[in-house]
Amino acid sequence: MNDVQEPLIIRKATSADAGQIAEIVVEDWKNAYRDIIDDEYLDSMSVEQRYQIELQRYQKYMVAVDEKEVLGFSWNEIADNEDSDCEIVALYVRYGKRKSGIGRALFQNAIDFFGALGKKKMIIWCLKENDAARKFYEKMGGQAYKTSTHKWGNQEYDMISYLYRLDI
Repeated sequence: MNDVQEPLIIRKATSADAGQIAEIVVEDWKNAYRDIIDDEYLDSMSVEQRYQIELQRYQKYMVAVDEKEVLGFSWNEIADNEDSDCEIVALYVRYGKRKSGIGRALFQNAIDFFGALGKKKMIIWCLKENDAARKFYEKMGGQAYKTSTHKWGNQEYDMISYLYRLDI
């Protein structure tokens, strides 16, 4: 696994980042989920459409940037349920930049953020068939926890969560 070569900065996202965040999401879905999510749904995704979504919620994100571009982002939320008190809702890295340490840096940033708030149990969900994400979450110390389903387009997909104890 390569470490990040360029100087990496993790900071709060700004509205100027929304376009690149949209590019990352669409590219990632079309590549990583090609044999998991229905092709019709994936082919219907557009950066322009996604930009409108990201422009509404960029304030929720932390972005990993170098001198040129947004390389990835995470969405970290405080939760209040029986399973966890915090959650990484989304964690994306530019598809061509995977395995460069960016995901680890964003993940660790979330752990540090939640730890500073005294949070104890973090959860993250992913598609059950997304082997690459599952391997990453397991490598980061997550324990497979609960399963569920989520609907995209006209189909339901199996999801799995990973639980992390932050108070150990």
